[in-house]
Amino acid sequence: MAENETKKVEEMCLLQILDKLGQGSKLLWIVFVVSIITSLVNGLHSMSYIFIAEIPEHWCSIPELQKSNWSAKQIKNIFQVDECHIYNFNYQDLADLKYEDAEKYVKDMKFNASVIPCTSFVFDKNGRSTIVNEWDLVCDKKLYRESIFFVYAFGRLLGNGFLGIYADKYGRKKALVIGLILQIIAVPSSALVPWYWAYMFFKLITGICVGAMYSSAYTLLSEVTVDTRRKVLGTTVDILYPVGTVTVLSIAYFITEWRYLQITLSLFTIPISILIWFIPESPRWLISQNYHVKAQKILDKYNEVSIKSSHTTANSTFLLQPQLEESTTSNNKEKKSIKQYFGSMNILFSDSILRRKILIMYFSFFVSILVGYCLIFSIDTFDTNRYIYMAITASTEILALLTVPVILLFLSCKRAAITIYWIASICMLLIIEIPRANINVIIGMTLLSKFFLSACCTTNMLLSSELFPPHVRNSAFGTSLVIAQIGTMSAPYVVGLLGGVAPWVPTCLYGTLTLIAGFICCFIPL
Repeated sequence: MAENETKKVEEMCLLQILDKLGQGSKLLWIVFVVSIITSLVNGLHSMSYIFIAEIPEHWCSIPELQKSNWSAKQIKNIFQVDECHIYNFNYQDLADLKYEDAEKYVKDMKFNASVIPCTSFVFDKNGRSTIVNEWDLVCDKKLYRESIFFVYAFGRLLGNGFLGIYADKYGRKKALVIGLILQIIAVPSSALVPWYWAYMFFKLITGICVGAMYSSAYTLLSEVTVDTRRKVLGTTVDILYPVGTVTVLSIAYFITEWRYLQITLSLFTIPISILIWFIPESPRWLISQNYHVKAQKILDKYNEVSIKSSHTTANSTFLLQPQLEESTTSNNKEKKSIKQYFGSMNILFSDSILRRKILIMYFSFFVSILVGYCLIFSIDTFDTNRYIYMAITASTEILALLTVPVILLFLSCKRAAITIYWIASICMLLIIEIPRANINVIIGMTLLSKFFLSACCTTNMLLSSELFPPHVRNSAFGTSLVIAQIGTMSAPYVVGLLGGVAPWVPTCLYGTLTLIAGFICCFIPL
């Protein structure tokens, strides 16, 4: 019993030293720098899809006419139905005619001519070199393009899930190292492979390692930082995601070849590869696993005063008792087994109040992330400069992160979520009434909607932390993020498929979903 009590006092002393270092130390700043780099890399790879999978201007290839030196404009004027179909003529015979003669010849025949899909395409060589013109990912293969982001997002989901569990069992640093090794292999490999399916595989691995590194570094930062600094440092880390968006669009502006752009992104692993040698294992995780000696060595290294548990007295035991109980409870939570995890999920769904809360939060997380990403991917439907569009999008995300704390000074998280959802819904439903000729107004309303959706994402996270009791909070938040990731994976398909039906259909869906999300948030029990 005495030995057990001594161990608890020693543990509490270690945690006190860790809290002291968490206020400002070399340990804290090393972990913080790694965290902001992983967040930056997360933004880089997520938004690189906008440029690597950009759809260049294209038209159907008719080799017979091209060999006869017909211009692209002439071919499109006479024979192209749309970007994916042409009239079924005998082009070998037409190639021997002059343009004016061919135009007269087919003028009356178009009404009876059948329409056939294009078998190959010509892409504008003045635009970017992308995976789309590399593998003809248009028309019948359009879903292949959307699948690239789906696979990457699915990889992030796997990285957060499986390597997150690995990090809980074997340590944050080990998961970080595994993610780094995978990234060093996958990112440059995706730039070199000549096959679409091989590229898909390496994008999956890239998603896994990006998700694992981001979650491991973020967890490590939260375990090292004291509560008074956690929100500020956490917000700074979150801001680096849109900064990553600005970084990748700046690089893409100068590097128009997608393979070179992909290789350039792999260079961002170099800073982490250097810092990984200096970053220690999480002392808090080591303490929770009863590796007190290892934790003490790390804390001794970064603390000016060496830790001597033998100097503690019965008096100190008495003084530390309240904190001790809190620490023991925290550590017990960290040691939850898979069985206990499912026990928490059972509690969430067996209690009627908690069940209502979690189902509403699932829908809210899904809508905010899905619509937010859809608004970003809507750039493909606008005839505008995508560099300026993405720069403004990133700026709105940063502004939203900084605005939410101000909003919460006047409104509760619940009221803020409801208000923001409804304002976003109004903005998106108004877009439907704006004539397509006023494209700048439409883009402005889209970006304003993106601002509110970004604010909703942050508000949802804060609301989730308020709604659930501590013993099920992690399970509720973690599963909500999984549902949100499903929204991420669905976004390119929603934009691509519904946008092909009619330009107003996706916007109508976004506005309706956010309206419903705001409405059901009214029924969140507090």
